[in-house]
Amino acid sequence: MNESHQNWNVETLWEQLLPLLPGISIEVLARTDSTNTALLERVRSESRSGAPQAYGRRAHDMQPCLLVAEHQTHGRGRMGRAWLSSPGSSLTFSLALSLQPGDWSGLSLAVGCAIAEALEPSASLAAGAKPRLTLKWPNDLWLDERKLGGILIETVPAGDRRMAVIGVGLNIKELVLGKDDPDHADGAKQDSAGGPISPINPISPFNTGFAALTELRPGCSGPEALALIAPALVQCLLDFEQQGFAAWASAYAKRDLTLDRLVTAGATEGISEGISAQGELQIRTRDGQLQIISGGEVSVRLASDPQSQPLSELQTELQATD
Repeated sequence: MNESHQNWNVETLWEQLLPLLPGISIEVLARTDSTNTALLERVRSESRSGAPQAYGRRAHDMQPCLLVAEHQTHGRGRMGRAWLSSPGSSLTFSLALSLQPGDWSGLSLAVGCAIAEALEPSASLAAGAKPRLTLKWPNDLWLDERKLGGILIETVPAGDRRMAVIGVGLNIKELVLGKDDPDHADGAKQDSAGGPISPINPISPFNTGFAALTELRPGCSGPEALALIAPALVQCLLDFEQQGFAAWASAYAKRDLTLDRLVTAGATEGISEGISAQGELQIRTRDGQLQIISGGEVSVRLASDPQSQPLSELQTELQATD
């Protein structure tokens, strides 16, 4: 295991999470390919015949685990996009736990709500003030209409349940790469939240519309952000298992970036009427029909709107790997 360089206060965080998730472990790596991949591979090992084993390589691989990486070398976003991270500039982590909700629909939306509330509690907002942290269906977090981070959820079979791995990536502060940086390469790059960065030197994702958490919480570090997010995320997942997305529908509506705006989803274009009770995107088309977008390999973009700047691509909600 690589040694980490930041102080993540692991023992304190573990003591907070243990009552919620008995048996949870916390690991911090200075460098890894992908926290999601690492946790998935612990569960999804193959037998000699090539068939997936139900319970992973070791018994403790089925216990909850929070895996943090200061630097992901091959982080992944939805639809195969790369995630670029750098120590101190990004927060990248994954949480693995066994879940058995009655309905998986809307899980990424609930997770987004939990993270946004942890970083910008609604109770802290002035009366009538709109939140700066918003959610872009189905798995992006935005700050002041610029992308702050993203969520990647993957699941694998675990006996009669499924093991869910919830990956989160957030821009903590501006990341600028020079031509001699090991992560700099010719061609298009992507920011720590999976968005495109122009192949110039130096590279700054914030020149192309990305945000950093320090704009909302000045001086906030990755460990400090994790301390806020992790307990809220765990509680969200426990609540979701019992109540599904319904418990988060109202909170999501207050932070819905696309609500009442012109959007496109594949060949569908119209005004977003928000999210259904199952976490589906609802679009009212020009002919008055209500179209329901539920997932799959669907790209969703804010369409050209004279009242707003174009925003980047949205991605699908949940990928279950068998």
